[in-house]
Amino acid sequence: MNENKIGIWRALFGCIDQPKKTLRYVMEKPRWSLWLAPALVIVVSLIIVTAVSAPALSELSKEQAAQQMEAQMGSLSGEQGEQVQRTVETFTSPLFLAATAITFGILGLILTWLFRGAVLFFISYLLGTDNRYIQMVTLVLWTWLPFALRDLVQAIYVALNGQLAVHRGLSFLVATSDQAHGAGNLLYGILSQIDVFLVWHLVLVAIGLAVSTRSTTTKTALGAISYWAVTALVGLAPTLLGMLVGTSFMG
Repeated sequence: MNENKIGIWRALFGCIDQPKKTLRYVMEKPRWSLWLAPALVIVVSLIIVTAVSAPALSELSKEQAAQQMEAQMGSLSGEQGEQVQRTVETFTSPLFLAATAITFGILGLILTWLFRGAVLFFISYLLGTDNRYIQMVTLVLWTWLPFALRDLVQAIYVALNGQLAVHRGLSFLVATSDQAHGAGNLLYGILSQIDVFLVWHLVLVAIGLAVSTRSTTTKTALGAISYWAVTALVGLAPTLLGMLVGTSFMG
């Protein structure tokens, strides 16, 4: 097959059976169609998992809101209580939660792709190449497809079980019955990011670095690991900040 004639659909499936050839093709001459195709797949998968999860998330949010309101309702008048109840119903409705999650999810994806593209751009520079930033963003987009599949798998799980997955990735290894404690646990946060889809993503990143930098296997592997370490640290920033704030108050 001529690399210059790879179609979009073939390129999407090529990430599975011909990742090296596919990534070389999409990075060689990035153009809008090669950005739009994976982005649409990823956004559609986000919309699907969010829509499927919204009813279960709504029920969980209502339960948590009810527990928080129970201690406060005594200090409110009847009219104030009804107003608070209506507000809670609005902000915990499946439609509101889905619309909010999709909006902020898409915005978060765009910022994430741009940031990770910058990380890969810097890593490729350290590997001695002059790749363009847009090439690295393109690489991030195409190597993000495993996460789109993860969203679809999660949507199937929620649809079949009628409930959200309690623990993501390997976080179940250190999970406790106290979910609030788990949310502030650094090890829990790290393990929650690790699953087969992350490994797939990192393998594709390493392949992309290999074809674009022509570096050795060892260097590209170290580049992929460094990429994950930096992005994982940024992803854990809220947890780290919470731990620092909590420590300062206790001190």
